[in-house]
Amino acid sequence: MDKDKFVKAIELNNEIEEFETHKKALESSNIQYGGGLIFTYNSMHNDVPLKKEIFGADFFKNYMAALDNKIETLKKEFEEL
Repeated sequence: MDKDKFVKAIELNNEIEEFETHKKALESSNIQYGGGLIFTYNSMHNDVPLKKEIFGADFFKNYMAALDNKIETLKKEFEEL
């Protein structure tokens, strides 16, 4: 494996780990039962409740499916190196 492929493999592996960690955090957070967003800006926090009428009943399911798709795409790219 040449140096460029090695560097790309490390970058992909780090990105995969980041998304997998994000997925585990979401799964353990109980957000699928409802929740909100917390925005952080310059150490200030602002809680914003989500409206089910806006984001839909399948928001979490769709987000997790997109996250799984992203992880699988990155893993495939990693394996092709």
